[in-house]
Amino acid sequence: MIASNKMNTDSYHVNFSPTDKQVDEIEKWLIAERQKTGDGFYCNWNIIKSSFDKNELATISFNNNTIGFATWRLLTDKTARIEITEVKPTHRKKGIGKKLTTQLLNFLKNKGICVVDLQCSPDTSEPVWKRLGFAEFPDPPENYNFNSDDNKKLYSILTEHLQTSSVQSADETIELWNDEPYTTNENTPPTYIWNLEFIDRTRKLSKPIIHPAHYEWRLRWRINGKTIKDDKVKRFNTEIDFGTFIIIDELIL
Repeated sequence: MIASNKMNTDSYHVNFSPTDKQVDEIEKWLIAERQKTGDGFYCNWNIIKSSFDKNELATISFNNNTIGFATWRLLTDKTARIEITEVKPTHRKKGIGKKLTTQLLNFLKNKGICVVDLQCSPDTSEPVWKRLGFAEFPDPPENYNFNSDDNKKLYSILTEHLQTSSVQSADETIELWNDEPYTTNENTPPTYIWNLEFIDRTRKLSKPIIHPAHYEWRLRWRINGKTIKDDKVKRFNTEIDFGTFIIIDELIL
């Protein structure tokens, strides 16, 4: 019988209210990793400690030993950013990071977070995040690049949401262009189209629109071919995450 290097992840415990002792354990193995390899996230210890102080740090333990952690930051009441995740070097490649991240995403979803983003650092982490369901941001015009420095940015929508369409097939639509209004005209087709459906006798969407978008981009709301509003995203009454996402769950006439 061939032994597997994967442990039973049911034996691991994820804690969203870690103790001072667990944070001290993390600091010790981060220091040891830094001294041995020169790698790891001890260089970001101030961020990790600040996340702990703000209740934005989760740990994962095995046999009462803390062997991994994740930090995040709430951007709005519906958006968040995963900032740092690491598993202790001696416990890697055993599915621990996947368990920690999956539980973190579920935790954030239960808190009402609709979408999460992150920077791939190091860049070798990109395949791991993609296996967890994260996707690349769309390629926008050069002036609105979602990536920063050399690190690729990924995102994951945590809730059921309205999908884009290539054609207008509903009486009411939202259209988005990946550029500012002055660069487009009536002959410029929208980059994204959403055909809207509402909960009966309400103006709440059956599924919300959640999508990457810069706050300077053009957004148009139409009913039966009549334009209700046509302006920059930032001038709509929508949830805007520092120019990264639009979240629309209700449209009031």
